[in-house]
Order: sequence, then structure tokens, then C-alpha cells
Amino acid sequence: MLRYSTYKSIYDNKPATRNHLNINITIEGLLRRRGSLIKIVALVLFLTVTTTGMVTAFASNGHEKDNTSYETVIVMPGDTLWEIAANHKPNGKDTRVYIDEIKRVNKMVVSSIQAGDTLLLPEI
Repeated sequence: MLRYSTYKSIYDNKPATRNHLNINITIEGLLRRRGSLIKIVALVLFLTVTTTGMVTAFASNGHEKDNTSYETVIVMPGDTLWEIAANHKPNGKDTRVYIDEIKRVNKMVVSSIQAGDTLLLPEI
């Protein structure tokens, strides 16, 4: 078995000494960097507060809390949304506006309903 190798690296393998490292941990160095440190801490604090505020603002569940009571209606064969809205709307309210409210409350995209569907009708 070979005891010594003839391999020689093409790189200089000089060990790093304390003079080559750029470690500047002195009182003067810390005092010079204190202004930068304060700016960084202020920026991190500002971003934390801003992000927390944004998360809190957008964390609502999307349901508006209102004091509207709802009447439940089960759709019978042959019923249309127009007929149900016309029969249950408040006096003086436009049927089209009431249909839009029914669709919003029931999270409907289209106006088609089927027998057996359960609708919530807002009572205003």
C-alpha cells in the first residue's frame, strides 16, 4: 500500500488566519453598525405589523352579519323563481330586485330551480 501520494492540488491550500478573516467585532464596529441595525429592526417591525393587519382584514369568512330573518320555501313541481319571488316579496318591492336577493342569499349563479330545492327568502 502506498504511504504517500504524488497528487498535488492546483489550488493553494493556505489555512485561513485571523488576519485574513474579516471579523470586526469591536465596540467601534458595533457602534457604526448600530444605525443600520436600528433601521433593519424598524423595517422588520413595520412589515410584521402591516402583514398582521392585512391578514386580520382579509381573514373574515365572507358572511355579512345582518339581522335579516329568512323564510324557508321548498320548491314544488312547476314552481318558478319568478312566481316564488312575486308571492313572497315585500309590498312595493320590485320582483327583479327580490330575485337578485334570493340568488345572493342562496349563492345561486343561475335562476333555474328544481322541485325539492330549499330556498331561503329574505324577509325585509
